Amino acid sequence: MTDSREDTGQSRPRHEQVPLHSLGQCAAALLNAVSRGANREVASHGLTSMEFALIRLFLTDEEWTATELSQVLPVEVSAISRMVNKLVERGLLSRRRPKNDRRIVLLRLTQEGIELGLELHQRVHEYETRLTAGIDEEEIDALQSIVRRILINSSAIGRS
Repeated sequence: MTDSREDTGQSRPRHEQVPLHSLGQCAAALLNAVSRGANREVASHGLTSMEFALIRLFLTDEEWTATELSQVLPVEVSAISRMVNKLVERGLLSRRRPKNDRRIVLLRLTQEGIELGLELHQRVHEYETRLTAGIDEEEIDALQSIVRRILINSSAIGRS
């Protein structure tokens, strides 16, 4: 059975035609679907998705060092430094040095950064909610559980 235009007079949407035979294909297709809308939201504010990911981290923990950020985000410390410089210049992040160790530079969101971060977080959340329409909570929980297990396995493989 085929889905060509000749057979049905219609064709299935392209995303329904993509074979998802491997975990990598599934992950790539899911990442593309999730990141497409998120990128659109953050780009309208002159940010990249990675800059938004960095800002989003500050919504969970108030202060970070560049080294800590590089351990969580999939980019090198040098790229983190460039992003931090850009966000400081835009007035979204600020730097401070603790009195007990002047070598450390702590980063935190400014009030403007907090407001933008919360607004974008809400917009991205709304987009993700639209993506998961028709999927019940048990299915979402199962997906999250599977992804956690894969990440645990990946971490264990990386250590061996």
